[in-house]
Amino acid sequence: MVHHTARYTRFVYLMKIILPLIAIGLLATVFLFTKERTLEGGLEFSKADFVALESGMRVTKPRFSGSNADGDVYYFSAELLLPDAPAPTKVLASGLSGEIRLFDGLTIEIAAKEAEIDLETRNIRLFEGSDLTFSNGLRARSDKIFADMDAGTLTSNGPIRATSPMGEIEAGNLRISTVRKGAEENRMIWFENGVRLTFTVQETPENEAPTE
Repeated sequence: MVHHTARYTRFVYLMKIILPLIAIGLLATVFLFTKERTLEGGLEFSKADFVALESGMRVTKPRFSGSNADGDVYYFSAELLLPDAPAPTKVLASGLSGEIRLFDGLTIEIAAKEAEIDLETRNIRLFEGSDLTFSNGLRARSDKIFADMDAGTLTSNGPIRATSPMGEIEAGNLRISTVRKGAEENRMIWFENGVRLTFTVQETPENEAPTE
């Protein structure tokens, strides 16, 4: 009986050591699984691209995605990503292209020769002939575009030129943001500062003479 009690005591003692170690191991596994593909700001990368960026190495042909609290979803790819340091806070992207799917159904395709991605704030600055293509038929170009992924806003910090089914638009800047009226939320597009609109007149075919 004494021998059985001693073995039980040793078993309890070992469990007091082993169980906390198992718990720590499980927490570490969860942490590593979460951190494996996610950089600051919630941008999701493949495992290989994540490891390279965390090491401060350049990444070719990466793909990454994310979302925000409003339900906007975005997907991007690039020719090259160059982090500013190991465990980077900013990344320089070359040949950036992507798509932003806004919660209200509007989709914006983005293409830029150069862009800077802030991994902590999820802000993207587009440079050098950045193109925006909207699902409503609007196309715009500017050399300086700022996108805040968390807020779901997009602005041009300089002149912008756009075409639409109605005609051409030139303005000092473009702004896309959310307008809230009561429980309703909608994304609105503004052209501001010296707006010039040139309408395209749609020609209507003449009615054919009735045949006898």
